[in-house]
Amino acid sequence: MNESLLDELNEAIIMVDEGLVVTRANLSARKMLGDVEGLALPDALHVQGISKIVDNLISGTNYTIDTIFVKDDTTHYLKIRVSAPYIIARNITSEKLFESAKMDFVNSIVHEFSTPLAVINGYVQLLIEKKMELPADVSETIERIARSTGRLSRLVEELGILSNLELQNYRVKIETVNLKELIDESVSDLESKWKRKKLKITTTVSPNTYAAVDSLLLFRVISNLISNAVKYSSVGDTIEIVSREVESRIYISVKDNGIGIKSEELPRIFERFYRGSNARTSGSSGLGLGLSLVKHALNLINGSIEVRSRYMMGTTVTISFPKNM
Repeated sequence: MNESLLDELNEAIIMVDEGLVVTRANLSARKMLGDVEGLALPDALHVQGISKIVDNLISGTNYTIDTIFVKDDTTHYLKIRVSAPYIIARNITSEKLFESAKMDFVNSIVHEFSTPLAVINGYVQLLIEKKMELPADVSETIERIARSTGRLSRLVEELGILSNLELQNYRVKIETVNLKELIDESVSDLESKWKRKKLKITTTVSPNTYAAVDSLLLFRVISNLISNAVKYSSVGDTIEIVSREVESRIYISVKDNGIGIKSEELPRIFERFYRGSNARTSGSSGLGLGLSLVKHALNLINGSIEVRSRYMMGTTVTISFPKNM
């Protein structure tokens, strides 16, 4: 590769020979690591996880790791990609600090909102119990307050769950669940939303499909996917939910014919607080937490997610997870 071109890159790039000795380092690598050409890789790259980096170099396997590099008593966060004979390192310290700041903000919101919301909900429920004694217009106002505080409570709850998932504070609890019953429960739980839009939801799920999985996490995942499909479908549309087993994994697809996602925006849909441009202009509410929560929950049950979408022509989201964890 052209030497001057390598030096133009912001990423640190080093090349090693078969003996794992550094033979070339671009300008960014020299700024980060110093003069490392001629050094053995473990002596040149003092990062956590160096043994795995070496193993993947030797086996010729592509590998990516987020790690820590300390220089002049300052900690730097690096994303390192291994593609023999090259090692590419990108400094992601500012991104990590920004993520940490956002997490601190989320935790503060959850903490500060939870108690007053509980108090408000308590008083609202007392008023609802006495609504027969109140004028009709007052009862309607109380119902609106109840719906609004309910939405806010669910938002705070999702923020709390997402925070716990990201901080790895959640303890997975494995139990045997019937998949059809879980999906039917999710559909029923959202009934008022999809009936309001006169949607039709079809499910093709075997009643004999069981999985050993965390039922609360899986319920949260499926509910979020169905909720998104409902939110972005047009009045009278159909949403299809299909499950299948392939060897030892279960696949669940949720397909809608709604507003879709632009192809250039697909890589960002799992970011917290990110909403696609068509979602923002559709008039639907939300803070863009659902898919981020789904992604983190699936990681805990060894699951994966695939999103296929065409702008203004619908979206199909497919998740998979092992039948037995």
